[in-house]
Amino acid sequence: MSLFELVRAYSDLGVHRSGTSSQAATADWLVDELRSRGGEAALEPVAFQRYLADWSVTIDGDEVEALPLFYEATGDVQSASPARWSAFAPAGSGPMGVTGSLAEGGVDPGGIVVAATQNLMGFLGVSNRVPEIGSGVHVLQVAGEYGGTLGEGTPVTARIAARIEPATCPNVIARFGDVDDATELTILTTPISGWFQCAGERGTGIAIALEVATRLAEEGPVLFLGATGHELGAFGAAEFHRAWGDRAHTLLHIGANAGCDWQQSDLLDAPNHSNMAARLAADDRLTEGAVAAFARAEIPVDTPPRDRSQWFGEAADWLDAPRLLSYLGQNPWFHAPGDLPDVSCTAARTATVADAFAEAALHLIRS
Repeated sequence: MSLFELVRAYSDLGVHRSGTSSQAATADWLVDELRSRGGEAALEPVAFQRYLADWSVTIDGDEVEALPLFYEATGDVQSASPARWSAFAPAGSGPMGVTGSLAEGGVDPGGIVVAATQNLMGFLGVSNRVPEIGSGVHVLQVAGEYGGTLGEGTPVTARIAARIEPATCPNVIARFGDVDDATELTILTTPISGWFQCAGERGTGIAIALEVATRLAEEGPVLFLGATGHELGAFGAAEFHRAWGDRAHTLLHIGANAGCDWQQSDLLDAPNHSNMAARLAADDRLTEGAVAAFARAEIPVDTPPRDRSQWFGEAADWLDAPRLLSYLGQNPWFHAPGDLPDVSCTAARTATVADAFAEAALHLIRS
């Protein structure tokens, strides 16, 4: 199966939210892929508080796609006159990210809001959350294209029934070689969960990680983590880090949108959709070879200080690793339903990043 066929297979499994049946099927699929490449793969369940809800929003009599702001409230509410916000962009992943908007909106706990999300292309675009109860106000997010409609007095109805209950969702762990006794252990990690089908956001990274793991396993022991819970405070990666955080000698993180290439800004009226740099933390001798590997693929490399504010995603948890390499890109369909194969990502970019990342990683391991 080619790298982009892996992206399609991942996307076709459905919505990848943690704790869903489709994400359970994704974990089983990934175990099979890892075993087919020689990995000793297994599932390791991680406990978390799962948000469960049923909801609907109608605008001018038509039901529209919506998504609750997970964990912000529980209980059953329905209204033919919900509060309306024409623009909503929760900052950060936690409940505090929405505090300002909720306070300014004047909605009491137990109330319900229909909010058009801010997304560059007018999509439904959501932010990551942490599994903790928030303000008590139900927020049902709809696509940004409805922002004007919400402000014009158009009939709007909203309904939600939400609860939180204990659950588990598995990390996917694979050992290539004698991981437990390795003195210089390489850990390769990529998240496997997300809000929607996540072809570019997650699928390309998973495909690249499978390819890189296969190549690195020829050099020595590799421990692979397919981390669950990314959209919910990265709880799967945090659980893994508690067990393995002091073992990583070389930490390789393949983050969001790895196979997405938006240097061609003609698709968007926005000049800022370019690839983000690979990020590398290592001594100068090691850095030089890795930078050269990415340069051959015309991928810039950034070497920020080991400060959490300078690193993205789960890579920020691994700043104590002697060698740290992280890659991510940009994607206008990020955290939106339209993140699908051939829309947000390409086979060529996925293969290019896989080759460059593998070459850079091999340099780090061999030096």
